Amino acid sequence: MKLLFIFFLLFTIALTDGIPLGPTPDMPTESSDITIISTLSMRYPEEIAIDPTGTFYLTGTADGYVKKVILETNEVSTFLTPRDFNPDHFTLWTDEEIASYCDGAQNETHILEPICGRVLGIKFYTEANNGKQYAYIVNSYFGIWEYRFKNNGNDKIKNIFEQTGVFLNDVYRIGDNLYYTNSHTTAQRFTVISVVLDSNPIGQGSFNVYDMKRKDHTTLIDGLFFANGITVSSDKRFFYISETDAARIVKYEIATGETSYLVENLPVLTDNIYLDKSELCEESGICDNDGTLIVPGYHRVEGLDAVLRDFSEMATFMTQPFFTVVVPTFKSWIKPVGTICEVDEATGEITKMIFSDGYPVEPNSFLLAASAHKLGPNEYITGSVFFPAVFRFIVNE
Repeated sequence: MKLLFIFFLLFTIALTDGIPLGPTPDMPTESSDITIISTLSMRYPEEIAIDPTGTFYLTGTADGYVKKVILETNEVSTFLTPRDFNPDHFTLWTDEEIASYCDGAQNETHILEPICGRVLGIKFYTEANNGKQYAYIVNSYFGIWEYRFKNNGNDKIKNIFEQTGVFLNDVYRIGDNLYYTNSHTTAQRFTVISVVLDSNPIGQGSFNVYDMKRKDHTTLIDGLFFANGITVSSDKRFFYISETDAARIVKYEIATGETSYLVENLPVLTDNIYLDKSELCEESGICDNDGTLIVPGYHRVEGLDAVLRDFSEMATFMTQPFFTVVVPTFKSWIKPVGTICEVDEATGEITKMIFSDGYPVEPNSFLLAASAHKLGPNEYITGSVFFPAVFRFIVNE
């Protein structure tokens, strides 16, 4: 089945000569009616995760830290630091020295990313037989880590495996298997523009599984265009994988390995994804894939879409002066607007799009969306890798 899927990808590429994107969707001309509840100053948050107690954890692309947030009080504390992932380098450093080193001006050029690390994905897991709780954390430079919560306070972090692939992104545990995405096989995270604008006609991303007992890796899907966030379906039969460059959600059946698409031609280049299960599923455990997939991402614009659809144009663009042409042009394509889609899990239909383009002039707006959770019927929390803030807001209907 995997080979058939790759053949389909190659066939699609042959027809389009570029990443398989549909027409650039019409975007809203007016923002959704939004009321901001709170704005937390955070360093470019990437993924927002919630543990079984309702505590929020934030990874980011600024400094290699993971933060913990008590949402009701907006209390922010440090959960993990670069020392946890790279103790050989930072053992003798003070907390102040690490913070200054990993968040200094020099770091803006990405020189220090491989030393300080970058934490992207984080997911929580509870063992069914004993209730033990774990966090699984993806550090793009140091592999995937397990954090074990203990009742006596002696929590423990350990490396499950060192970096495999090059640009690890997200993770999800089922039983003894760790499923994870690799966004690119040759480009590291600090060259993210080169990952997005890769003119290789075969996608360099993959969806993989690591058997923690056998200690081996298996690639389940390859040829993905920027494999990103992952989550599991309500009935736990499927994985949903965010394919950023192709603006779609891949659907992978765990038992058979069959691959299809839940939704294509999204109005965003999607990042992390999160499943909001139905009330019936949450209360009774009867889960029939009738949840809502929360799909945040980056507003699609004609300029970026046109380049993604044409590999030769993409390659030509990347030969221009990188810091004076490529970087500012790319940043102009990633418009500073907030966009979150809600997708019906059963049908793949986009049922709602929350759109915001007024920040910072308009106070009732959020900016960009790398990760999002639905906290209530019309309440959300979102953060972005391109803006140092997390927004909690209500959509007024």
